[in-house]
Amino acid sequence: MKISKEAKIGAFAFGMLIVLYWGINFLNKNERLKRTTTYYVVYGNASGLQRKSPVSISGVAVGSVSAVELNGKGSVVVTLQIGSQHKLPLGTAAVVSSGGILDKKSIALEVSGSSAFHRAGDTLRAGLAAGDIMGMAGGIAGKADSLLAQLNSIAAAMQAMLSAQNQARVATSLADIASLSGNLNNAAAELSRMATENHKNINALLGDLRETSGNLNAVSGNLRNSNAAVTSLIGHADATFANAQALTATLNRYTEQGTLLSAVQNDSLYVNLNRTVVSLNALLTDLKSNPDDYVHFSMFGGRSKKREKK
Repeated sequence: MKISKEAKIGAFAFGMLIVLYWGINFLNKNERLKRTTTYYVVYGNASGLQRKSPVSISGVAVGSVSAVELNGKGSVVVTLQIGSQHKLPLGTAAVVSSGGILDKKSIALEVSGSSAFHRAGDTLRAGLAAGDIMGMAGGIAGKADSLLAQLNSIAAAMQAMLSAQNQARVATSLADIASLSGNLNNAAAELSRMATENHKNINALLGDLRETSGNLNAVSGNLRNSNAAVTSLIGHADATFANAQALTATLNRYTEQGTLLSAVQNDSLYVNLNRTVVSLNALLTDLKSNPDDYVHFSMFGGRSKKREKK
């Protein structure tokens, strides 16, 4: 059976396509042909990471993720293929980050300042970028839920406040406040009017009080001036009473001695007794007739006129 030239060309072209496809897959699977170094990172959650995710240092691509597998303990083992020309110092961290919500995850290597380097097959320290949007999504969602619950509570409280019954109460309270404000204004105006009308009366009352205070001061002065006259009157009265007591004692002595009759007959004793009685009567009569000569008292500071001597 003779095969046509066209069939041969088609078969050759098909074979070449198969070889090309196989070669590309082989090169993609055999990373060693690219002269790379393998490292491992263990994450608790590698959500978003996948094979061929880029690996970079300071924003420059240095490798890619070659495998994402579970280790049987609930953790995820990520295999990194890093260009052999890039040496990783000890302490380098493989931090999962994302440029945005729609961007796929990548790994950024944060190298340390150590002078020693990791060897091929070492496990790098895992990390999560502080500014990673997806990493913060969980915390933001929790806070959003709490905020929504508070907003619901506020909305319920506002709805209760805006009920028909509460609106009526609020309107009544506002009316009462307005009425109270008006009453206070009226009371203030009335107090102002009373103060204006009674201003003159208050001034007159203060004047009377000042005049009364002056009169009281004058009375006090009169009492002090009359003190000497009263003292003199008391002295005269004491002397008169002393003479009377002496006379009574003499009479008693004469009575006891039985010589009263001779004492009465004695002219000098009779004369002295008579003079004492006359003097006492004159003093009492003058005190009764002219008390102002001995005591001066006036509520408003006036002084009584003394009796003119004839």
